[in-house]
Amino acid sequence: MSNTIEISNELLTAVEREACQNSFFEFVQSFWSVVIKEVPQYNWHIPYLCEELQKLSVSIVNRDKKPYDLIINIPPGTTKSTIVTIMFPAWLWTQDPTLRIITNSYSAELSTEHAVKSRDIIQSDKYKSLFPEVVIRRDKSGKENYENTATGARYTTSTGGTITGKHAHVIINDDPLNPKQAASDVQRKEANEHTKTLSSRKVDKSKTPTITIMQRLHESDVTGYLIAKKGENIRHICLPAESNGDVRPESLRDNYINGLLDPVRLSREVLDEALVDLGSRGYAGQYGQSPVADGGNIIKNEWFQYISRADFERLRELEPIVFFADTAFTDKKKENDPTGIIGTCRIGSSVYVTGAIKVFKKFPDLIRFLPKWCLASGYTNNSTIRIEPKANGISVIDQLRESTRLNITRTTTPNNSKKERLEVSSPTIECGRVYLVVDNWNEEFVDEICGFPNKTHDEYVDLISYAIEYHLNTTTAQELSNFF
Repeated sequence: MSNTIEISNELLTAVEREACQNSFFEFVQSFWSVVIKEVPQYNWHIPYLCEELQKLSVSIVNRDKKPYDLIINIPPGTTKSTIVTIMFPAWLWTQDPTLRIITNSYSAELSTEHAVKSRDIIQSDKYKSLFPEVVIRRDKSGKENYENTATGARYTTSTGGTITGKHAHVIINDDPLNPKQAASDVQRKEANEHTKTLSSRKVDKSKTPTITIMQRLHESDVTGYLIAKKGENIRHICLPAESNGDVRPESLRDNYINGLLDPVRLSREVLDEALVDLGSRGYAGQYGQSPVADGGNIIKNEWFQYISRADFERLRELEPIVFFADTAFTDKKKENDPTGIIGTCRIGSSVYVTGAIKVFKKFPDLIRFLPKWCLASGYTNNSTIRIEPKANGISVIDQLRESTRLNITRTTTPNNSKKERLEVSSPTIECGRVYLVVDNWNEEFVDEICGFPNKTHDEYVDLISYAIEYHLNTTTAQELSNFF
């Protein structure tokens, strides 16, 4: 009886081994629970992507001339990294354990996480039972990089990182930049240059394909860069969350259900919430896979909400007014920038702008004016006056701390451009979470922000970005540290 059970188990193992070797999608199903504990939802795009990767694997395993490089554009939340960056390398070793693989993501932490999950699969009891020939070397079993006893290897890097001396039979570039980085011209260029560097890490350029999988974030992101550079040699799969003219291949539109790519993971409710969170520009790229071109106004005037002073005061209760100032020293309106000041308040998940003013004043006059205006505009002992820490601002901070008892601190020093900061703030404004207390400054304030970058002055652009970042994205602990 025991011999029969043993033979039966061996037969089941052999059958499952063959099934996993012959089908990457079978492998994904067999090893899903090793890295994901939730019950799987195999939407049609998952077997489709598995089949596409398996087709490409034939040339990789046989060391043939590559048929193309592969680009997959797909929204977040579609298990893309699980399939392509975690599962696929582990499956490739079931085809040929001598393969060397390089994977890349926008951060070292994320790249390492992907590599560790792949290693978890390879070191699982099930994998060892089905593929005993694949053994990770004990002396080379790090989190980022590891090798097996058949000379195969998995190397990781991240955008801006180095991978000197390593060469691969396939390169997987998974989300080479994130949405915040995509807003920066400098970081987009870094991601594109890093992609170029990865191409030099191939065993044979004619045989080593690059697989790029990402959500679209900008017209000039890595996808845009690669298509412009070598579009004819790329197989481009594009799966937006909603059926539109950007679905590639076009025949895949027939698989959409009620116009949705994945009605379970990316239901209408989920997509509507994403539109609110990201704004139309962010949603167009990340979920529509059709990034909006640069140019034109970032903020539209109809996005701002308005509230009367009386209604605001009823809502505010004890919430403090927080002031932001972008300082300059001058009394010459034609030659220099003014000092801009705004009062703000957070109520729930919204930011209220309670007042705004611009003045042209020399240093002594500004030092007298700024406290008076803030005190007259709702300053209390729980308020702070947050000043941009550029050269002029540092002098103002020092002088006001010395000559007043007001809570003076500084905004976080920005490391990106004014345009990038406004783009980050735009979804908050678009979804109706920025209210202006009705007053005579409203028109100038809205006109300047909506007219950016084509207005002479842009102090309010910086100030509203600082206010949104502070009120909605910064923890109390971080802010308290600025006082010391």
